[in-house]
Amino acid sequence: MDRYSAMDTHPKILCIGACHWDFTMQCAAEVIPGESNPVRSSRSPGGVAFNIARALSDLDCIVGLASRVGSDPDGRALVDYLATSRIKAVDITEETNRHTAAYTAVVDPQGKLVVGLADMEIYDRLDHQYWSSRANKLAGWDAWCFDTNLPKSGLQYLSALTNRPRLYAVVSSPSKGMRLKSSLCYIDTLILNVVEASMLTGQSHSGIDGAEKAAQLLCAAGVDRTLVTQGAGGGAWADATGSGTMAALPGSNQLIRVSGAGDALAAAAIAALEKGHSTTKALELGIRASHLFMQSTDPITWAPLSAQSEFDHG
Repeated sequence: MDRYSAMDTHPKILCIGACHWDFTMQCAAEVIPGESNPVRSSRSPGGVAFNIARALSDLDCIVGLASRVGSDPDGRALVDYLATSRIKAVDITEETNRHTAAYTAVVDPQGKLVVGLADMEIYDRLDHQYWSSRANKLAGWDAWCFDTNLPKSGLQYLSALTNRPRLYAVVSSPSKGMRLKSSLCYIDTLILNVVEASMLTGQSHSGIDGAEKAAQLLCAAGVDRTLVTQGAGGGAWADATGSGTMAALPGSNQLIRVSGAGDALAAAAIAALEKGHSTTKALELGIRASHLFMQSTDPITWAPLSAQSEFDHG
């Protein structure tokens, strides 16, 4: 069977990686570096793998999550949250010697990220030794989607497993993207932004044309399909059929939040690909989902797409 053909209209996708609490501190006025800035704070479940899993569950996918939390109130609260969601907690282990990870985003009044603070040491435990003892728990899915919060050895181990399902890799930051460098030839679909792509290719890329060039280079390095996003500028794609670019939707500069928009794009693109859509259609739907997310007031209750029927006609 063609590994890019859709299994059915309810693809089974296991997300592997970060699941923690996201703290957002939105400044009430323009940020003054080195000074005390008044903010409005909020907390919500987050992490790249969790964000993608949550959005996929709203796109008629059967979704599981594998991650690690601390044996602390924050970790238990996440487990309780998952129990009330449509995400199956496939393998959520509790670590007694590390606290649950956390991500703090300081954003300006327009929702643009000023600085992101990642306390994620617990994910370093998700290495090759960890997965080699529990790989059987990850079986039975049409596709895996992992993020680069996993350490390099964990990513390498999962990527190279024989008889694994289709593999989607979503880069979580420029520095962590480098963990994939030796595993590119195993990745079916890679999703990242142009800054992360620049780090991974070792070349500086910018703008929509730079995004397309980076996508081409990553496919030449062994990836089957690459989507490179350019924030409010749209995105680019490359696969065995060629490459191209796609503009952002009108009004993409009128946004409420930015942090998490890439995860929204990734989820919509993955759902589209698993349901048999082309690379270009997947990027189009991903950009639409990202646009909706950036205009939402709540990172949890936003709807991935108002026209879900588009996903069901690949």
